[in-house]
Amino acid sequence: MDARHFTEHRWVGDICAGWALLSGLAVIVLALLLPIESVDTGRPGNQPNYSLYHADGPAVLLPAAVPLLVAVLVSAVLYAGRRGGRRWALPVAWVLSGALLCAAVVGFVTFLIGIFVIPTGVLLIVATHSAQSTKADRATALGRPAGNAAYRP
Repeated sequence: MDARHFTEHRWVGDICAGWALLSGLAVIVLALLLPIESVDTGRPGNQPNYSLYHADGPAVLLPAAVPLLVAVLVSAVLYAGRRGGRRWALPVAWVLSGALLCAAVVGFVTFLIGIFVIPTGVLLIVATHSAQSTKADRATALGRPAGNAAYRP
């Protein structure tokens, strides 16, 4: 295998992690601006729609910031694993990415903003998978089992 193959996997993972950061930020912006919740005014007819922030106050920004926080953590863990060869990096990235995606699916059913979190979870899963594929490919190219290879895409 040539070095270009490793760089290609790394590039895909980096792009997905970057998009995950942007989609995590977009969730906060949507909570601030998207008129998704109708408020009863007591008058008949169409009721006005307000953003989650306008309807529920600043406390709604805490759960809306979770996808961005998880995206930052996963990106940092993948970067740390790449630079230092830390064995714990991939398992931690898988757990954080999977937990966010599971929470997004549950949030899709129970909380208004859950559907907007699913893209962040999927992008983090792809970035983590790309990092793991790069690690396995590099280990195979070096003639070692994937479990003993240092993670450096």
